[in-house]
Amino acid sequence: MSAAPAPLNLCSARCGQRLRILCLNASLQECARLRELGFCERSEVCKLSDGSAILCRLSGSRMAVGRELGALVLVEPIAA
Repeated sequence: MSAAPAPLNLCSARCGQRLRILCLNASLQECARLRELGFCERSEVCKLSDGSAILCRLSGSRMAVGRELGALVLVEPIAA
């Protein structure tokens, strides 16, 4: 029996990977901003590109967040 993979943050996930948001490791203000953008627990997100901003597909829309906020979004890969 293998152990579940450790959660990673959105910055360290691979581009093109389907992910599930586990939690937001942020202050109340940062959590509120991320949730306003659609980054909510148990939501599915796909990381599209990685640079000074992280481009994601979330709920049928493309959304970009800075690396500072991306580092606060803990995710897990979704099996294909």
